Amino acid sequence: MDLKYIDIGINLMGKQFASDRDKVVEESLEKGVGLIITGTDMRSNKDAASYLKAKRPENVWCTCGLHPHNADRWNPDYKRDFTEFIRKNKENIVALGEAGLDYDRMFSTKENQQKCFSDILELAEEMDLPLFLHERDAGRDFIKLMKEHPSVCSRSVVHCFTGSKDMARQYLQLGCYIGITGWICDDRRNHDAVEAVKLIPMERLMIETDAPYLTPRNIKGLSSRNVPWNIAYVAQKIAEIKETDTEEVRRITLQNTKKFFGL
Repeated sequence: MDLKYIDIGINLMGKQFASDRDKVVEESLEKGVGLIITGTDMRSNKDAASYLKAKRPENVWCTCGLHPHNADRWNPDYKRDFTEFIRKNKENIVALGEAGLDYDRMFSTKENQQKCFSDILELAEEMDLPLFLHERDAGRDFIKLMKEHPSVCSRSVVHCFTGSKDMARQYLQLGCYIGITGWICDDRRNHDAVEAVKLIPMERLMIETDAPYLTPRNIKGLSSRNVPWNIAYVAQKIAEIKETDTEEVRRITLQNTKKFFGL
């Protein structure tokens, strides 16, 4: 099957897809959209790996991570189980993450977030896996920890980017890739991200939906639940911002994604 896109971040194992998960996967693949399922805790990690083992869909993969909101759970036992799980399921896991820092809502303490993130950065080095990363209102500490692991920076994608031009520049200087979602289509709040996208070279961009969240706004006929094939609207908006054609965005971001994740 020829893929047109790969959605690097879909929360497929969430309850919003519980009733029609297989149908969403089938329709995505029919429309030429490959999927990377996001792991945010051990439950979603295990659910994604089990789903892939049972269904064996072509062009669907998963990550394995612990979202910073869940970092209070991280301890030596959790780390051991996490590491063993990755080793046993490496055939389907294409990256570690979602992982990182989130100081916006502080569901976990800063100390625990930093310890969890630091450990996962070390695991990425040990296991030779790329990183699928999250950062909100924690840029200084995030970059400090990344700089302590320079070998993984160029193998990291900061997903669901909504930040400023300056923040994008700092990520790029580290060597990171940047993932853009349907947030870029929301004219109410996308101003910083639009300026950042102008700065980001095409060869460092990837695209995603973060479905079922962040449905592209002001597009007639879309459900409030985001779905992977809406990734086309993200590509269209990036093309508009960068004054190029959508096919160019589609082609280069697909190429970037395949190379980055080893697909």
